[in-house]
Amino acid sequence: MTTIKTNCPTCGEVDLTPDDIELHPGPDAGQGSFYAFGCPGCQGLVRKEADERVVRLLVSAGVSRVVAVAAPQSQDPPLTYDDLLDLHALLATDAWFDDLLDLVHP
Repeated sequence: MTTIKTNCPTCGEVDLTPDDIELHPGPDAGQGSFYAFGCPGCQGLVRKEADERVVRLLVSAGVSRVVAVAAPQSQDPPLTYDDLLDLHALLATDAWFDDLLDLVHP
């Protein structure tokens, strides 16, 4: 199995396998990319920036890229202060739960 040498700020040089490392590529080649690993010595989480060359080296060594999935965008309007005040007034009543149910299931 491939051994990857990197540095922990606390422990110094550590040996890792490709499965020990998470590679988070940035939107452009090398821009905003980083890799992270749990240090086998101190158990701390280490995050290091990765330029294009480091990304290529890690991928060639078998490190998998972590792909972030964007959350779906809501079509609902954003919550306003008036919405919060209306909710606060609703919760101040004794029958707030029944009133809330009537709003959801008329």
